[in-house]
Amino acid sequence: MSATSFDLYLSRRDAYAAFLSAADDESAVCWRKADGQYPSADAARKAQDEAYAATRDAFNRIVVEPVGPYKEAHAVVEQIRLLGRAGGAEEQDWVAFKKAREVFVDAARVCLTETVEGTGCQ
Repeated sequence: MSATSFDLYLSRRDAYAAFLSAADDESAVCWRKADGQYPSADAARKAQDEAYAATRDAFNRIVVEPVGPYKEAHAVVEQIRLLGRAGGAEEQDWVAFKKAREVFVDAARVCLTETVEGTGCQ
């Protein structure tokens, strides 16, 4: 592996990991909000706004280079938005979120493998 492809691999790996962490954090905020764990609506809104900003930042780092799992990342973001809009914890579709997350992870692995192999990342 060349130094350039190694740097690209590390950059993508870090971007994908940051996105997953931000998505997990934001989904946890959605669950706590739906479960009524925040002391006030303002506290819930603030937590959700902060988590949204982190997820959006991490997503933007992936979507800027429209190769790899950017479509899969978008699906994860859409599932988080649905979690956040649900009226209560029982209305949240965690199966769909976890599936979208799993699809993203699989696509990220493929992209990283292709980066290491030098075959490019579609």
